[in-house]
Amino acid sequence: MSKSPQVGPLAPPAKKKLFEGLAPWQVVLSLLPLGLVFIGGAIGGGLGALGMVLNVKIAKTQLPTAGKVAAMLGVTLAAAVVFLVIAGLLTNAVNG
Repeated sequence: MSKSPQVGPLAPPAKKKLFEGLAPWQVVLSLLPLGLVFIGGAIGGGLGALGMVLNVKIAKTQLPTAGKVAAMLGVTLAAAVVFLVIAGLLTNAVNG
């Protein structure tokens, strides 16, 4: 019978904080796409989470403040439009 290899104590992986280093207004704009959860359930939640991650990435770039705001609002708007398109397609598919 073979013995299991001895493994020493493992250090827990370093946790990366998603919103670390962001200004409060950047956090608010980053979370804005998650509002789709309340109107769109799982589809809205998935698109909202994707939009949130993209907004955090934009917030951490070296763009000027106005550029960040415009890009983050654009991501939020794009997530809402994609949600409406998917919802429309699903409604047509179900109702014929």
